[in-house]
Amino acid sequence: MFNAIKDFLGSIEFFNSASFGISALILNGCLGCFPGLIMGDAPKKRIDPGLVQIFAALAASVLSLVIIISISAYPTGPAWAVALTCASCFYTGLSNFIMLLLMSRAMQSGPNGIIWAIIQSAFIFPFIVSIMFFGVELTWMRLAGIILLVSALVFFGCAKDNSGRGGRWKLLAFICLGMCAFQQNITTLPSYFPETFGVPSIVRSFCEAAAIVITGTVYNLIKMTPQRRGMIKENLRSPSLWKYVAVLQNFHVIIGYALFYPGLNAMAKHGMGGMSFSIITASCIISFTVAGILFLKERLNALQTAGLACCISGLVFLCTKA
Repeated sequence: MFNAIKDFLGSIEFFNSASFGISALILNGCLGCFPGLIMGDAPKKRIDPGLVQIFAALAASVLSLVIIISISAYPTGPAWAVALTCASCFYTGLSNFIMLLLMSRAMQSGPNGIIWAIIQSAFIFPFIVSIMFFGVELTWMRLAGIILLVSALVFFGCAKDNSGRGGRWKLLAFICLGMCAFQQNITTLPSYFPETFGVPSIVRSFCEAAAIVITGTVYNLIKMTPQRRGMIKENLRSPSLWKYVAVLQNFHVIIGYALFYPGLNAMAKHGMGGMSFSIITASCIISFTVAGILFLKERLNALQTAGLACCISGLVFLCTKA
């Protein structure tokens, strides 16, 4: 049944088009605000964000493995292409686990929407790499977009700190920015090589989820103390933990299998791979900002508002061919 559905969808022209790639990545970005909201909200309910990641990724890896076996979605192609793709996905999971923990700490003392915008601005780096090495055209509009994004980061960095905690959230946010920039380049790299298309998106999702489980387990073993053991037992009995896990588990499988990796491949096939993270990030920042204002009751000062405006404008400019 899985194979029949897969073959049917693959025969539809739309699912191989740039329009599908753009639509998938926009939806990806809108749904992508959920991890950020969870990482900011979980500690307020005394839930360890690391545990949320581990159990969500464990459920996602098991489900992914079941789908792989059910539809025989095993990797094909040159060994180097399979290894490159799986390694990049594994690194993505490892890096995301650490980055989300740092982001969660930043969000406990700083404005969640601005922290999210700073980190999401990391997409500018794979875009620059795509211009330098993979033939993406640098137009005047895209150059203006890059300048606007750099300006946004300056505004965010210079904004007055109202947290009363010495601006520690800014340091953590910019560390996460650097981690995210490097990770996004690694994630995007396989999609520039047609040989890697033989690695199904569900296999990529499995590698990423498995990396989170392994990284999270090692992290907890290193940090384990009697107090932490008691905290873990308390969290396991909390319904809030499993609500967060349910949301993130669906994020890992649905986003990775149906949207993210197919969207990246579709964009790369049509010579638009360098704009993939632009589209994801624009929709992600906008949706998270709206959520922050409506649900977290956050208010932005003048410099933060200017930075957010530059950020969104820069993303729009980068998606323009002119």
